[in-house]
Amino acid sequence: MAWPCSTLVAFFVLFTTLVIAVQEIKVQGSDFVNTVTNGRFQIVGVAYQPGGSSGFDPSSGIDPLSNSTVCLRDAAIMQGLGVNTIRVYNLDPSLNHDLCASIFNAVGIYMLLDVNSPLPGQSIDRTDPAGTYNAAYLNRTFAVVEAFKGYPNTLGFFAGNEVINDDPSGGLVPPYIRAVTRDLNNYIAKHSTRAIPVGYSAADVRDILADTWEYLQCAIDGNANDPSRSNFFGLNSYSWCGDASFQSSGYDVLVAQFANTTIPVFFSEYGCIQVLPRVFTEVQALYGPQMTPVMSGGLVYEYSQEVSNYGLVVLYENGTAQLRTDFDNFQSELNKVNITLLESGNSTATSLQPPSCNSSLISSSSFNSNFTLPNVPAGAQTVIDNGISNPNQGKLVDVTQTTVSESVYGSNGNIIPDVAIKPLSEDQSNLPNGQDTSGSASSSASSSGTASAKSTGSATATASGSSTAASPTASKKSSAYKERVEFVSLGLSIMMAVMWTL
Repeated sequence: MAWPCSTLVAFFVLFTTLVIAVQEIKVQGSDFVNTVTNGRFQIVGVAYQPGGSSGFDPSSGIDPLSNSTVCLRDAAIMQGLGVNTIRVYNLDPSLNHDLCASIFNAVGIYMLLDVNSPLPGQSIDRTDPAGTYNAAYLNRTFAVVEAFKGYPNTLGFFAGNEVINDDPSGGLVPPYIRAVTRDLNNYIAKHSTRAIPVGYSAADVRDILADTWEYLQCAIDGNANDPSRSNFFGLNSYSWCGDASFQSSGYDVLVAQFANTTIPVFFSEYGCIQVLPRVFTEVQALYGPQMTPVMSGGLVYEYSQEVSNYGLVVLYENGTAQLRTDFDNFQSELNKVNITLLESGNSTATSLQPPSCNSSLISSSSFNSNFTLPNVPAGAQTVIDNGISNPNQGKLVDVTQTTVSESVYGSNGNIIPDVAIKPLSEDQSNLPNGQDTSGSASSSASSSGTASAKSTGSATATASGSSTAASPTASKKSSAYKERVEFVSLGLSIMMAVMWTL
């Protein structure tokens, strides 16, 4: 007897979903941890805000994760680069992000998302935190949670970015950052099927940095489950420039300062541009034995070339893209990383308990040492309890297109052939894989024209140099994926044959 078509479709969807979904990540002590494998997760990432400020325009229905054609191109480039996380700053929670989130999910790339925006009323004003912490503001942050809570590759939310950046803001703002964190964590606890970490991204202002971290990581009344406590701490640091060293960059000071952290600490931005092109020698320190016991990786600022000149990739108006020498250098450094060390766990790190909040933790007399937090604004508790009205809730969808239709060029100006995403199995995040993306853009593949001929602007990058062989780990992962696909295909064939013979 033949089985109903609906049953066959259900089986097929089940197998398809198993292949494309990444595992969720949780915070455990001072580490990010894979919830299924219990392996440590280190952030190897880039900041992603293509178009800069113009890439976020709610009036036109535009934000960085709303155009699936752009996301497909960039996800393919990032997969080859070897990153596993993007940070997105400005998002419109009313837009549909399903396909972009699903594309990044398919290639094993997680998302760290800011809940604030530069629009009026959509962030905490450091000069007037009391006046801007209100129900309307919180409703907007909760809308971002609703829009992204359904994606398994949502790694976490930033409750604030550099809101505390000097002594005056250090005196005013800290209780409000903890209040926003509390409200977000309480909303997630009531309206999400899983815990999603909420943290903060700090300015690298050394005289207030330690106090900011201490204020946000401690537990009020010693309660480790205190919802106002940051689940992670990001640092926007640009102190390593050119061929600096662990000592001359001050990285040694940062490692010593955060040595006793009880939450994950990572660079939420890094990549100094005082020396160009950037050589990214800090990668070996960040992912090496001096820093991995304390730090959880970092995100290079930034993916796309904007007026600030930090870009790894030039994006043109007609949809084409060209890698810069910065991209080549970053990829080359990532290919040298010891993947085994990157994924090594530490049982001590995952069992750490936070210190109890106390004024003695704060060293500066100008920094706020009061841990009495603002009450939830009028009307906001009802929203926390019942949820926002008509939430736009994202969900994973099938990714049916894998080939990039726009031309992508290496830093040498030659076209890169066969640019496409390569979906990973569900237990993998993307990692450095030994690719030399610009090196694959050989002169023989450039018959369709150079980047300057195809784009709306001229190319400025130069070739990066020699190629790098694939690492043994990358080869094993590639082999494992191939075996996985073959296994699933065989299983489907057997299942179909058995069904139709019953």
